[in-house]
Amino acid sequence: MIWRLVAALLPLAAAAHVGSPDVFVEGNAGPYRLFVAVRPPEVIPGVATIEVRSADDPAPAVRVTPLPMTGDGAKFPPTPDVCARSADDPRFCAGSLWLMTSGSWQVRVIAEGPKGTGQLAVPVPASAQRTRAMDAPLGITLGALALILAVGIVSIVTASVREAMLAPGEQPDAPQIRKSSRVRWITAGVVAGALFLGSKWWDAEASAYDRHIYKPLEMKLGAEPGGRLTVSLNDPGWISARKLDDLIPDHNHLMHLVIARPALDRIWHLHPDQTAPARFEQQLPDMPPGEYLFWADIVHQNGFPETVTTRFTLPEIKGRALQGDDSTGPGDPAAKPLQFLDEGQTFPVKKMVLLRFRSASDDLEPYMGMPGHAFIIRKDHSVFAHLHPGGSAPMAAVALTRPDDPHAGHFMSVRTPAEFTFPYGFPSAGDYRVLVQVKRNGRVETGAWDVAVR
Repeated sequence: MIWRLVAALLPLAAAAHVGSPDVFVEGNAGPYRLFVAVRPPEVIPGVATIEVRSADDPAPAVRVTPLPMTGDGAKFPPTPDVCARSADDPRFCAGSLWLMTSGSWQVRVIAEGPKGTGQLAVPVPASAQRTRAMDAPLGITLGALALILAVGIVSIVTASVREAMLAPGEQPDAPQIRKSSRVRWITAGVVAGALFLGSKWWDAEASAYDRHIYKPLEMKLGAEPGGRLTVSLNDPGWISARKLDDLIPDHNHLMHLVIARPALDRIWHLHPDQTAPARFEQQLPDMPPGEYLFWADIVHQNGFPETVTTRFTLPEIKGRALQGDDSTGPGDPAAKPLQFLDEGQTFPVKKMVLLRFRSASDDLEPYMGMPGHAFIIRKDHSVFAHLHPGGSAPMAAVALTRPDDPHAGHFMSVRTPAEFTFPYGFPSAGDYRVLVQVKRNGRVETGAWDVAVR
């Protein structure tokens, strides 16, 4: 029915991460420091909301425009839309843009002010997640209106056949009445048939839209003797453009696999090796038996990121020591490699904040090209987000927005700053755990903090 199609146009948007659809980026648009939040649309085609805050005073004028991440469309941007500046905060402005298809997009933010002009590109994955039922009052109202229109059409056609050719004050004779009666039933049949065919057409359109609702990849795990973990990805069918042989490295790894115990008291950040398309293997370290949560981050060639998740019970693993970029923690919850400057603060819902961290020393080293990596996990496991100091967009997607910059999205320095931030917006109220990893003296250290979102 018609309300099924309307319901199909009201999905919950989210593709990258789990339960955390919005994209948050901190970066430079030329001489201007900007903090950008992009909230993907609930409808595809649909309208994305863009919020921009400037660190500069006076703040520049901001315009935004959408482009596909790759292809010829990325070379020809449409006319930018102007972001409306807030009357209460001159450094804040907001705008909206249409995203016409599911897939990998970028929102180009253009800042103009007394210091000149600059641009910042924000990768945005767009997809529809699921349908919602229409409210019963709205369905009843639409049904009543359809009934009134149908009765009105039949009445108008019947009256026109019976009385249109009569002189003023003349009454229809018996043949005209019989003719109008036949026309009434014929018209009613035509209207009923049109409503039936229209209902079937709406159902077909709704079914076609349902086939484009985002279907997450499936992950199948296996633990082999000696502690070798096998990871197999399967596509249950979403759109023909999605492939599993087109993954690109993000921080030099095709997959970032995060494993956690349900209590979130211990995590493992691993990087399995690809042995075949959609198949990976990882040598595990020593791990106690039990149920574990798994999140696997991958990025497709067009910049579209996906996070695949599952639960799996491992036997006791007698493995080998972690190597390379693989890490685990926190070993001692009381040992914090950083100071969380906002510890104890209650955070708002769906508002961009800067999670601030500071090291007591200046001996931090880049960890996979960044000052640090953060994982935001809600205590009920419904939210998972992998962040960097630049934001929530994967660095592989950021690099695609700047094809002429071989170091796009990476922190290029021998040492990292002693203080850095992670821009983020908590998607819902609840209790979260924030885990941050940094590297010091060649060793990865992990700190964990609990935060409340109200």
